[in-house]
Formats: sequence, C-alpha cells, structure tokens
Amino acid sequence: MTPTILEPVTGARADVAALLRRLYRTMATVRRLDREAVVLRGRGILPGHIDSRGREAVHVGAASALDPARDRAFPAAHEPGIAIALGADPAAVLSTANGTLGAAFGGSVTHAVGWALGAKLDRTGACALAPIGAGVGSPAELREAVGTARAAALPVVFLSSAGRSGRATMPVLLVDGSDALAVHDATLEALEHARSGAGPILIDAVLPDPSAWPARDPLVVCEQRLRATGTVDDDYFAEIADTADAVADRMRARLATGR
Repeated sequence: MTPTILEPVTGARADVAALLRRLYRTMATVRRLDREAVVLRGRGILPGHIDSRGREAVHVGAASALDPARDRAFPAAHEPGIAIALGADPAAVLSTANGTLGAAFGGSVTHAVGWALGAKLDRTGACALAPIGAGVGSPAELREAVGTARAAALPVVFLSSAGRSGRATMPVLLVDGSDALAVHDATLEALEHARSGAGPILIDAVLPDPSAWPARDPLVVCEQRLRATGTVDDDYFAEIADTADAVADRMRARLATGR
C-alpha cells in the first residue's frame, strides 16, 4: 500500500515543550543505559546485550503515545527503550537472557496479536504495539500473525524501522525515525485508526543513513526542537545527564552484585 508520510504536529507551545522534555529525558536515559550495557557486555555481565543506539526516537516516541491504563507493548530484547519508557526496571530489562523482555511486556508478534484479539473481544478499546524486526519470530510466524490481525481487524499497531512499507498489506504511516516527536504523533494517529475498528496499521519509522550522523542523532534532533521552544537552557541538559548517570550507576551496581 502507498504509505502516508507524516510530519510532527506542533500543537500548543506549552504542550509540545512538555512532551519534548519528557521524550528527551527518557531517550537520554535509555542512551546512557545502553552505553553502560555495552561496557557490561564487554565484561561478560550482559553477554547478550544488543546495542540499540540510534533507535531511541522510534522506541520512546512510540511508547510515549500509548495509554498505559489499557494499551500494551510487546518489545523484543533489542528494544529496551520501549519497556523502559513504560516504567520497566532497567536492570531487569537489560539482564533478560531469553530474547524477550519478560511476561510483563510479552515479546513476540504472535503474542501481541493474540492479546489484541482478547482486547477486541473484551471491547476495552485497547491496542497492542508490536515491533516487527529481529527477535520477534520467524518470517512464517510474522506472516501468520499479520494475516490474522488483518482478517480479524484486530487493534494492532505494528512498528518497524527496517523499511517494510513496500511489502505491507495494511495501511502504512511513514515517519522520520530520528524524530521522537514525529514518531509519537504517528503512533497517536495509528492508535486512533486501530481503536476505530479499522484493523492493524504499520508505522514505518525510517532511520537515517549512517552518513547523516551526527546531525540526525535522535538526541540531537530532540534537543534542537526543545531548545527552539525557549523553555530550557544548558542547566536542564546537564541535570538530565547527571540523573541518567545516577540511574546507570544503580543499574551497574545491581547487575554486578546479582541483586
């Protein structure tokens, strides 16, 4: 299907500034935890950790649009930003060894579609966020899950950053994967579509070519947007860096002692 290309909705200045502050803080924390996890991987403490640097805007932007009271995300192990943005314990998320993020968040596209079927039958208005990429199952499982979601018009928002829109058999929202605000807005639109009973929808969050870095670093993009609101200064970013360091220190201590 032909994708719909979305740009972020700016809305009221105060609302956007608050959202950008939340997005930046979460992404900065996820980035810092990921860097710490890479170090711990080298020490043999987190041997299975998969670097998620550069995908923070996709994960955090999408997760931040969910209604935590009713929606549910099903991230895989290489998508810790989704679980952390939804309040999961970073040490538990990053130390997961079985390839998924545990029972609290599911872990496969098949589970996401099954859960969405239950939500539809219960008429809760809830949606499943189902990233599709490495670690979500075999291609056959993915095809079956997508086919079931389409046939039953299930409330599932599929999320990809692997350029899958050309093969999609459902509506597609194409968005800049380095812009957390744009991903957030695309997810809100996708959730509205899914909740309406129109069936599943795919968000294709396109990541920049490596040659575009560092200008398209998700943290740089969000910082530029945030500074443009005139609501933050250098002290704000320094405080976030210090807080993220403290979170990483606590995580390292817990993992090092096995507590």
